Amino acid sequence: TEPVRMVRCMGPLTNLHRTLPALSIGYALCDILDSLALGGDFLVHGLAFGTVMMIICELDLQHTITQMLLMEVSTIFLNLLHLDTFGPGFKMVMQIFFLISFSTIRLVIVPYLWGLFVYTFYRESASGAQTCFPHYFMYIVLLFGIFFHGLNAFWFVKIVKKVIRKLKGTEKMTDSKMN
Repeated sequence: TEPVRMVRCMGPLTNLHRTLPALSIGYALCDILDSLALGGDFLVHGLAFGTVMMIICELDLQHTITQMLLMEVSTIFLNLLHLDTFGPGFKMVMQIFFLISFSTIRLVIVPYLWGLFVYTFYRESASGAQTCFPHYFMYIVLLFGIFFHGLNAFWFVKIVKKVIRKLKGTEKMTDSKMN
């Protein structure tokens, strides 16, 4: 029922639906700052992610994107990979958690939720239901959805190549740099 609730603009289901996207702008700023030391990938992610969050917050439609923030769960494990304090066993576990969370959330769950939202929007619009979205909103949803799902597919290919190099022994199992 949540996609119908979002499309009919019945407001946020919880306060988290209202605040998480705004808080995520800070995360985007951290990515932009990190790009000074870590490279252009962080800059692209920070700019794209921040742009989406600012547009959504400006339109007061935060509740429509909260589910998509599930993608950031895999980022927790990615960031924990850089901790050397706990040893190689910890790095291995974090790599496995990252691979599992990235592939299930970013390649299966979130694209499904996005597709469900798009389908629900068009079904509701065809039935004459009123939505509170600006006329161009679905173009933004489609554009950024395709962009982020494509980006996730690109990163998944890089991750799979890295796993193959590790399994072949051409790269250390504890190496966490993405190349």
